[in-house]
Amino acid sequence: MKELNLKGTQLNTPENSMLSLSWLVEPDTKFAPHKWKTDIVCPHGEASQKLGEDLDSLMVQLKKAIKAAYPEKTNEDLKEFIKWNTLPYSWGPYLDKDGNKRKGFPDDNYLVIRTNKKTHKPDGTPNGAPYIFDNRQQEPLNDTQKEKYTKIGPGTTAEVALYVFPYHKDVGSGLAITPSAINIKNFIVFGKQDNTAEGWGFKQDVAPQQGSGTPTASDFDF
Repeated sequence: MKELNLKGTQLNTPENSMLSLSWLVEPDTKFAPHKWKTDIVCPHGEASQKLGEDLDSLMVQLKKAIKAAYPEKTNEDLKEFIKWNTLPYSWGPYLDKDGNKRKGFPDDNYLVIRTNKKTHKPDGTPNGAPYIFDNRQQEPLNDTQKEKYTKIGPGTTAEVALYVFPYHKDVGSGLAITPSAINIKNFIVFGKQDNTAEGWGFKQDVAPQQGSGTPTASDFDF
């Protein structure tokens, strides 16, 4: 398998994106490798449409790079040679493992992004946890402040800075999406979401956000 010169990029989700199945303060340690992770459910709109197009564009760039790396192979050869892993994003309803719509996510046309970040690099050195902001502070929350967000309920809204990088390896080719930083907009404690309109599946108008919430000492462009 040839090594390609592939570069990652940062993309930001819309501010009204919803989090689900989140392990952002403490990693999920049920299975190895341990990971911080969250599903991001972006309601359909201009911003999510642009994000989806940007992700598609990165896939096109990866395919062009692979094609250029193997000029001796035809397209049919490449279909047999390249193993494409499942994309970590898709358009449609947000479903559980049984194919049912998850409670609180009633629409049929979300941009669903599944992210994760391993706690350790391949050489065993630790990775840093995702940064967390809470839309009231310009600096990332410290460990004590982050404890509030250990249990993030489905429907919590946030803008997420994603690091997206293409890969071409023996295990397959595709895109990996990691959560670099999360700016919490409206926090719902896990287990309390049924007391909200969203928890019962009601569609609410999104109130306009006041201010940009942009950190002054980071590169995440919130």
